[in-house]
Amino acid sequence: MFKNKFLWFLLFIGFLGFSQNKKVADTIYVYEDVIVHDTIFIDKPLDKIKFDKIEITPEKNGNKPTLTFFQNDKKTIIPVDSLIVLPKRKPFPKNWGFGAKLIAGFSSNSMFKEFNAKFQMNFGLGVFVKKTLFHPNFAIGTGFETFLSISTFNFDATQNNSSLNGYYFTPDGNPKLFNSLTNKGFQYQIPIQFYWKIKKYTPSIGVFGNISNYKSTFIGSSGSLPLTFDETQTYTAKSLYFGYLVQLDYQLTRKWSVGINYSNANAKNLIFKNSSNDTFAISKKINQNNFGISLAYQF
Repeated sequence: MFKNKFLWFLLFIGFLGFSQNKKVADTIYVYEDVIVHDTIFIDKPLDKIKFDKIEITPEKNGNKPTLTFFQNDKKTIIPVDSLIVLPKRKPFPKNWGFGAKLIAGFSSNSMFKEFNAKFQMNFGLGVFVKKTLFHPNFAIGTGFETFLSISTFNFDATQNNSSLNGYYFTPDGNPKLFNSLTNKGFQYQIPIQFYWKIKKYTPSIGVFGNISNYKSTFIGSSGSLPLTFDETQTYTAKSLYFGYLVQLDYQLTRKWSVGINYSNANAKNLIFKNSSNDTFAISKKINQNNFGISLAYQF
């Protein structure tokens, strides 16, 4: 009896000592310092955005380099960790510009002043092409323009005197008596211009050739015998001008611009031709000055 109780007592003491010496494993928590970088997404690539001006500020006094964008009178400054600028040649199409324009103005022609017509109104259309060369602000261009001159007089030689009055002979010897002339007609012009862009202004100078057509009449023979001056014959009067021009354009928007221009040109001959291909020319020095305004759209 006593022995059993003693055994239970020893078991109890042993269990108690074992439970006091039992080690419990510790839980270790590891914390990681995570840095999250913000990513900024730009909907439109920078090379597709049209900026008025971009300035690059290099690293200075320990400050990071910056990019400054100017657009629509707004300024945006972006600091950058590193900046590498790679020169890139513009693609071929981006060096070209195509457009069309409406033209209105008036001209002063020395020949028409003889007929008391000091000015003639002109309205026209034109197309042009430009190519940027050597410098982003420099371009050379050409085009084609056509004008309609509105009639301001109809000269009748039977009632007035002028330097054109008199008899003329075709190459086959047929006589023609000058009768009348009107300044209504079409002009066709091809210019070559040199442009330099200064902010929203683009001045240009150039040279051009111009073909002007007018309507005239002569009194000649119908060919019936006996030969007499019994027929009024219609001729086209044509003159070829060469001259210079100056122009100033102002950019309204990215596509639209307005301009003013002045040109001066001279012709040496006046060529007459009818529907039967009878042609003759007279020596006639003519000076013509043009003043105009234009509204242009660039595609």
